[in-house]
Amino acid sequence: MLDPVRPLTDSARAWAEQAQQRLRHRGPDGRQRVTLMNGRCLLGHVRLAIIDLEGGAQPISNEDGTVWVVCNGEIYNYVELREKLIVQGHHFSTHSDTEVLVHLFEERGTGLLDDLEGMYAFAIVDTRKEQLFLARDRFGEKPLYWASIHEGRGLAFASELKALLPVENLDRSLDVAAVAQFLTLGYIPAPRTHLKGVSKLRAGEGIVFGPGSERHTFRYWQPEFVHLNGHRRLSQREAVEAVRQRFREAVRLRLRSDVPVGAFLSGGIDSTLVVSTVRELLPNSSLTTFCASFDDEQLNEAPYAKLVAQRVGSDHHEVRFSSAELLNIFDALIEHYDEPFADASMFPTFAVCRAARGHCKVMLSGDGGDECFAGYRPYFSYSSWHSIRRFPGIHFAANLLLHSWDTRWRGTGLLNFLHKNDWQLLYPEAERASTLACFRPEHQACALAGLEELKDAAIQHARLRYPLSAMEDMANGYLPEQILVKVDRASMFSGVECRTPFLDRGLFALAATLPLNYHVARGQGKALLRRCLPDWVPPEVRWRRKQGFTPPLDTWFRTSLRTQMEEAIGDISRRLRNVILPGRVADLYQQHQAGVDRSPMLFRWMVLSRTLTQSRSAHA
Repeated sequence: MLDPVRPLTDSARAWAEQAQQRLRHRGPDGRQRVTLMNGRCLLGHVRLAIIDLEGGAQPISNEDGTVWVVCNGEIYNYVELREKLIVQGHHFSTHSDTEVLVHLFEERGTGLLDDLEGMYAFAIVDTRKEQLFLARDRFGEKPLYWASIHEGRGLAFASELKALLPVENLDRSLDVAAVAQFLTLGYIPAPRTHLKGVSKLRAGEGIVFGPGSERHTFRYWQPEFVHLNGHRRLSQREAVEAVRQRFREAVRLRLRSDVPVGAFLSGGIDSTLVVSTVRELLPNSSLTTFCASFDDEQLNEAPYAKLVAQRVGSDHHEVRFSSAELLNIFDALIEHYDEPFADASMFPTFAVCRAARGHCKVMLSGDGGDECFAGYRPYFSYSSWHSIRRFPGIHFAANLLLHSWDTRWRGTGLLNFLHKNDWQLLYPEAERASTLACFRPEHQACALAGLEELKDAAIQHARLRYPLSAMEDMANGYLPEQILVKVDRASMFSGVECRTPFLDRGLFALAATLPLNYHVARGQGKALLRRCLPDWVPPEVRWRRKQGFTPPLDTWFRTSLRTQMEEAIGDISRRLRNVILPGRVADLYQQHQAGVDRSPMLFRWMVLSRTLTQSRSAHA
């Protein structure tokens, strides 16, 4: 927290105590606070000790105490950075990765972001310039929320929204535009949250806040899929070897730890590549792996994971749980996410993280492989038709056919694909009217503004040919705002740090320049990654189709969650009666009970109800 003008009050110090208490799950190994700038700045930290267990407590300063830092996450290339800084004359008081930030800041200022390989959200205070510098990592693995305080003079920040809720005079009014985005996507993209008074940094974004209450926000990086611009294209064989080498280096950096490191192993392409690479790098070390095992055999990936675990010789754990066990943590986990967040795979994700915590503090995961290497079905569905989508008259002809085509006939999906413009493949235009219809007329303009932001982003990514546009769209939206949010909150709730080798800057830069046909083969995506797997990987693993990780919401809303859903409808009717038309939600529920699967939208409404109860943000 920083107020450039006046010393912080007792209420600010009380807030800092509450914030540390609310975030204790993220840092169960210690907590510290420091007051700077004659009482006008306060930095606090809760620590999950991973590197330099004895000496790495934060906040950390430079040699003369003029620059201070708190950081959530890891700087993977800290060893190389530290060596260069020592040569340049800097003196270190710890062996932690975090300390490189203050010395690198002295050398490079905000330009230090160009040198970092890691997952991080950090705050650096320069007491000489009386400035606060906040930054979030490139892909958005670690979160950072902030709010204006003291009538806009100051700024408070935290790793999770729950820590900012006790801030004095925080604007907790509902952001209608953000709610419309949530109902469309199942999450709220940065910089919005559902509260008008709280914002979040986007992935690859920084803020400099200083004297005169000036706030400068800048984007220093974002994922882009680019052309080679005249450089020689790698052959497929060269591409496979280049990806193997870069991925090996990414895993090597992410194995740096002073506590045990394990790995999630689903038996899919991504996690198998992670685990096999760890074994290649550490052939004689113990390796612990974890896999979710479901009662529902259609969801169960355990047999494939077991095949891989046996081959690499890991100490393998199957975390078997039932729907009843997931339901036991249903309400608590929804509330833990603070914002409206409707990815039901957060429940099994948390269950596996909780089990892993009994053995390892750090886990490697395969997240990011789908986004960087074309793993999602829309990327490769109708792949043979991609080249003709922009032919003159194709959209018109497909649209004419659709009007006379029976939806039960084969080919409906292809016609839907062909009749849409490039940006319409990325933006759910068909859902726009139904989303707006949920809001009362006086709030539809605000809701529409939120939807227009989504449309503008889709149009920007649609400068690329599909499906590269979809890959870039996913890497900028779905990946940081849903996948990585899910993993960060579930893992940190369990006191586990989750590291993702696929989200390596060099690996992404390589993947983003490869031809699409390198990624698609046999009607499947991730063809290049499948070729990167060792020869010993059996065909039933190498050529597996992507499998979901989602519990049976459809059934739950007709059985176990029926009462909770009915309560949520009543709660929404009370809290949002001046904002939405509750009858729309009730209609969805009745349709679901009649046999039409409306579980995705019902889950969003239930999550919204729980979130509003927690933050008390809805204004009747």
